[in-house]
Amino acid sequence: MELNVAAELRSVGRVGKAHIEQAMEPVDFGGHRVVFDAPIKLDISWSFDGEGLAVAGELAGFTLMNCTKCDTQFSKDFTVPFSERFLRISEEEAEELECYTFAGETLPLDKMVLDLILLNVPMYGLCKPGCKGLCPTCGANLNITQCACSDATVNPAFASLKELAQLLKDQ
Repeated sequence: MELNVAAELRSVGRVGKAHIEQAMEPVDFGGHRVVFDAPIKLDISWSFDGEGLAVAGELAGFTLMNCTKCDTQFSKDFTVPFSERFLRISEEEAEELECYTFAGETLPLDKMVLDLILLNVPMYGLCKPGCKGLCPTCGANLNITQCACSDATVNPAFASLKELAQLLKDQ
């Protein structure tokens, strides 16, 4: 994803604007896979100040994720406002100055877009605010059906905690 900024580079203060829609491939990050449900949308404006390009706008899209309680897949929207700076410097200098680099008359947006997504898009979520989750005994989705498991059934992993709770209660 690139922007042609030739006109703005020749005229300090001139503002360029664009609306970009682009499909994104899934991204693996920190043990998670970010999958996009629709093309991402980028509303962007930029201007040259004589030294570098000031870039601002809004990134929006939809990701597919699985509910942390019931594991149902759902689509979650995201909107990320941003304001970044692009300079004609080396990658090492850009890291130190916390900005992005460009060369020539095109502005490469891929790294910025990926950074915005990975830093701002939720990795976890609920399919709905009142999600009931899964039954810990039989695994039934409690949003869809009521299982026949007894509430008294204790997960073996927590049996010792139940015993400790009873001991504390008896004191």
